[in-house]
Amino acid sequence: MISGWTRFLPRKNKKDVDRSIRYIVSSAYKNVPFYRKSFNEAGIDPSSIRSIEDLPQLPITTRLNLMAGGPTEYLRRDIYPEQLTIRHTTGTTGTPVTIYMNKMEEAFRRITLIDAFRRNISLTFPMTLVDVGPERKDLATQIFKRMGPITIVRLFRTMPIEQQIKILMNIKPTIIKGRPSAHWELANALREKKIVPPVPRLMLSGAEMLFPHVRTLMENVFRCRVADYYNCEEIGNLAWECPANPGLMHPNTATGWIEVVDKQGNVVPAGIEGHLIVTNLFNHSMPFIRYELGDRVTMMDPRPCRCGFNGPVMRLTEGRNENFIVLPDGREITPRLMFEVVNSAFPHDMPGWSMIEAIRTFQIIQEANDLVVVKVVPDPAYSESLWHAVEKNIRTLHPAMRLEIVIVEDLKPEPGKKFHQVLGKLNTRWKSELSNQENK
Repeated sequence: MISGWTRFLPRKNKKDVDRSIRYIVSSAYKNVPFYRKSFNEAGIDPSSIRSIEDLPQLPITTRLNLMAGGPTEYLRRDIYPEQLTIRHTTGTTGTPVTIYMNKMEEAFRRITLIDAFRRNISLTFPMTLVDVGPERKDLATQIFKRMGPITIVRLFRTMPIEQQIKILMNIKPTIIKGRPSAHWELANALREKKIVPPVPRLMLSGAEMLFPHVRTLMENVFRCRVADYYNCEEIGNLAWECPANPGLMHPNTATGWIEVVDKQGNVVPAGIEGHLIVTNLFNHSMPFIRYELGDRVTMMDPRPCRCGFNGPVMRLTEGRNENFIVLPDGREITPRLMFEVVNSAFPHDMPGWSMIEAIRTFQIIQEANDLVVVKVVPDPAYSESLWHAVEKNIRTLHPAMRLEIVIVEDLKPEPGKKFHQVLGKLNTRWKSELSNQENK
């Protein structure tokens, strides 16, 4: 009998990871129609998957394939969706994903995130965690929220920067976390207004590539150390930046097991760049087995590290790196806000409407300071009327903004590149400073 409780160990060794994999694979085959079909089509006997070394026998799971069949296909048959916690990805890689977890899995996800913070600083409670630039979605709808000894303060991306600064100046943050583009926008505003913010114990960056010019700005404005974290909604924390070797990351073996593969899906040797594939080690309500995230990494040989960690080492070589968007009046806005303006206009709450049935994927491209082009791969339920609300939303950014829709058969990134949901083609301060940094 395979015990499922090993998956809730907050720190796992090799034997614990292998036990978790055996449980997740076996449980998915018995209880999740998507994986039973996938394994059968590949001719895989789940009982033969005993360890991390056996994972490459299993087929790779893509976002689109997983979501296409709906909850009845990708959730366990013995659970009720209305009793689960629901999270949504932002869809910045082209296909939004809905993630389901039971209460135990959601609690474990939080515990491992806090434990990942401890890898860079010692924590005492109570603590205040400031989240810069999140969306109002799922459970993240309140500016202030208490979760036991932790106070969460959210500076939503739709807030005017003056409001964000006012809130920040009236609290004592322990940790400030967010996307580099959101940190960059806030730090620039503080610098330009000559405002000295409170000093947190640590600044955390994630969800986009952290470039040197952004790290330097964050360190100078907030006067503290900056650490890069690799998180995703499907897993939680996947890796943290090594405190002894900035630029290198240690995968979080409590939450997921990472593989690196080439474009044919074959595992590549240590030191070779490839596509990141992850297996969730704790979520059996909605398993993610050999799931393709879309980022590119280089995995290195495991070795004892000066930081005290003895395990895998990796370098994130390409991730989310969208340029800012320029409005007709010269203002620059984060690509996250442009995505939200478009995505929020879709009728997500309309009964019977499904994003995956109407739009397979789309890409937002700024071709001029007053022109936004959206390339769309339609699905059977697609309707041109969807764009009326989008056009209205875009004009709230600036009345001169225009929208053009282009229907395409497929949207693929350039060879060796990551798909960008929001693509800004104009010259911006973000792009200029990045170019200056690269030319040094």
